[in-house]
Amino acid sequence: MKDYPLIREAYTQVEKFYINIIDDAFANNDDIRYLKALELSRINEYAYFILFWGQFESLINDKALEVDGLESTNLGLMSRVGLVISPTHEFYSEVSKYYDWRCDLAHGEIQNFPELNLSLIFDKIEEITDNISNNTLPLGEVFTGFFMD
Repeated sequence: MKDYPLIREAYTQVEKFYINIIDDAFANNDDIRYLKALELSRINEYAYFILFWGQFESLINDKALEVDGLESTNLGLMSRVGLVISPTHEFYSEVSKYYDWRCDLAHGEIQNFPELNLSLIFDKIEEITDNISNNTLPLGEVFTGFFMD
């Protein structure tokens, strides 16, 4: 979590570099350089997504330990997420989507993978992280055992 700002800053700086190359190649009708820079920018985006995700996964692991102790260490990631965020909470489906993307990217499924909007993803993961860090866990749990008249 402490590295979120550094990861974002590093990504932003490198992405600016690629944007300059892309813009220059486009302006000079250099299709080969343009396509190569687009591809490198896409791969850069995926790499930073994986790095940012690793920070988030570390938080999930720590919080799952707080909720369920050592029992949580034997669970898969989405089960640990379920200890921290109720599966009925909107954040759970976001995390599940990002985890699917992480798995696809980490296992080489990048040829037809869509472009990510990393700024929005960073914002959403930081929102989820803030909620996890600042609220009672699991997020979204609601007591439904009220007596009805």
